Amino acid sequence: MTSESRSSWNLGRFLETLNYYGEIPFIGSFRWVQQLLGQSTNPSGAMIPPMPKQALFLAPESATALSRNLEKQLAAQDIGLRSRAIDPAATADLPLEPLLSADGLIVNSADFSPEALSSLVSRLADALGENAGVVQQPVFDFSESNPSDAWGSLDDVVMGGVSQSRLVWRDRAAVFTGRVSTDNSGGFTSVRTRNFEPPFIFSDWQGLRLRVRGDGQRYKFILRNDPGWDSPAYIYSFDTQAEQWLSINVPFQETVPTFRARSVPNAPPLDPAQIHSLQVMLSKFEYDKALNPHFEPGPFELAIASISVYRSRQLVPLVLIGAAKPDELRQQQAMLAECPLDSRLVEPRADQAELIGAIATALTPGPAA
Repeated sequence: MTSESRSSWNLGRFLETLNYYGEIPFIGSFRWVQQLLGQSTNPSGAMIPPMPKQALFLAPESATALSRNLEKQLAAQDIGLRSRAIDPAATADLPLEPLLSADGLIVNSADFSPEALSSLVSRLADALGENAGVVQQPVFDFSESNPSDAWGSLDDVVMGGVSQSRLVWRDRAAVFTGRVSTDNSGGFTSVRTRNFEPPFIFSDWQGLRLRVRGDGQRYKFILRNDPGWDSPAYIYSFDTQAEQWLSINVPFQETVPTFRARSVPNAPPLDPAQIHSLQVMLSKFEYDKALNPHFEPGPFELAIASISVYRSRQLVPLVLIGAAKPDELRQQQAMLAECPLDSRLVEPRADQAELIGAIATALTPGPAA
């Protein structure tokens, strides 16, 4: 079939879409009727508060004398400190996702065997590798929760097209999948949240960060400041690689204001303080009638593991308190020299006050002392 082909339009899917979102295009919302009947509840947004500079101390005990005294020193420099208790014998099982919200990690090598320390540093380097420049906080963690309560399909059926999509929870990810068709002058498929009530407040964050595995096509991520159904949209396009997990940054300042797929150059920039809805789209077009250069009609699949807010990292990602034995210290120096992360080794000191001062200095970005 060609792009001008006519296919059977699915009235049932059209009505199902309107019912899910409680909207009739060009007429308005009937969500209030649904709410009166107890049929529809919109998801709640929240304020994601700004995250101050913060370091995380990994130790066998949740709090030690060293970490308590270090906390006081860092507080004087407007740096918070949290401690996380870990089992030195089980570093291979340490969940890494919670560590991504800290600006810097502090590890005392005295608490670990050389093998456990090497394993831990290797895993931290892998986890922080593409996150070395940012810290993040989850908004949607699809590894832990089913997205069906907040997200629904919004395809070109609302304009007479025949594309079909769905969002399924599979392998600890939300999978946007289906078939996109250019029949009936269509050519887009998407999933969109119901409006957040109240909206999300992402002030003091730089953008959203998507963890995705795609199919080689170009997708759009869309945010809206207005709760209206047919309201201006702020769009960020991103390319995927087939079967490869990628972290995609969506900087708020780089989103393109559009209305009905046309850019609006004089529109105000996106306001992160009132995000009413989110949307992920695969479309034949970019905007202003430009074609998507990486689009293929037919089946598609985009897995989304998480959507997080992010900001720039403000501390050195990894600080290691070195071993007292000279040969072990040399081995640690060699290990960090091969580590792809920006990392610092603090030589041990008998005087704890001096050691704490050295750790605080090592956490500060800039040339190593």
